[in-house]
Amino acid sequence: MSEKKLIIGIDGGGTKTLAILFDNTGRTIDELECQGSNLYVYGEEGVKRIITLIKGLLEKNKLSFDDVNSYGIGVAGISDLNQRETLLKELDRENISQKTLILSDAESAFKILCPSNKGILVNIGTGIICYGRDDSGKTFKTAGLGHDKGDVGSGYWLGKELFSRLVLNEALVEIDKDIEEIFLASKKMFKVKDIKKLFALFEEEEDIYMNLSIMAKITLDLAKKGNDIALSVVQEGTRFVGEYIISLADTLNYSNSNLLLAANGSVIKDEFYRKLLNDTLQFDFKNINWVISDLSPAYGAGLLSAQFNNISLTVKDIINNRN
Repeated sequence: MSEKKLIIGIDGGGTKTLAILFDNTGRTIDELECQGSNLYVYGEEGVKRIITLIKGLLEKNKLSFDDVNSYGIGVAGISDLNQRETLLKELDRENISQKTLILSDAESAFKILCPSNKGILVNIGTGIICYGRDDSGKTFKTAGLGHDKGDVGSGYWLGKELFSRLVLNEALVEIDKDIEEIFLASKKMFKVKDIKKLFALFEEEEDIYMNLSIMAKITLDLAKKGNDIALSVVQEGTRFVGEYIISLADTLNYSNSNLLLAANGSVIKDEFYRKLLNDTLQFDFKNINWVISDLSPAYGAGLLSAQFNNISLTVKDIINNRN
């Protein structure tokens, strides 16, 4: 029987980072979670969180860096070359860069949700990217530019748009039912007493990204309840996401008969959001099918790193060992 080999896979998003320790039979050993580590958003702090999370998982299981055979780090914002270089330097410092594969969070999720390279990954949590591959394996994407560079429909965008509506209509809080609902829901979520204290939470630059991402949940919850302002925000977002998907499907030469979409991220996993998105796509595609998995993209990062390090392991192995 071959010797067991250990793998750590990491999924680093905008609001949380998950590290999973598993072996080459697909058996999950342990996992650990911390705050978001998007390199574009958090910079060096994001790098620090990733390294600290790895160390925490190792210490928890009484392991050293050398005990792990393969590290896969799938993280949002990897296109920030300066922070990618910073992460590489930290991995060098721990002498594990040679057995570590760094990739985008979308690549990790695609490995789990589209193992045959068929379909389009719609990755929408705090951020957004639509990702696919053609028959030759070439990668194409739409969106994914960054929360501050025009991406529409993400959790951050939903929160930002709803908060903007509240700011612009502050004087109507006690008059307009929809505005009042937005304020009351925000007041409850952020545990503040009045609107001035609520606005103060968004004045600190380091907190804006996280707080606006939290507002996304308020947006979706209120839209489901019929709040016209929140609903208009979600509808606008899904219209743009529909355009991202249609553009990518055209690039990949997909037919308009059947569309296979893979959902990853808290926003796109919301059934209400997907329904509105389906509404925007129904005139371009006859059948729309969604694939959703409860397997974290952290496994995808680990699987791809295992492949990089010549360790035999498949998605099926992991699924079989979770039953």
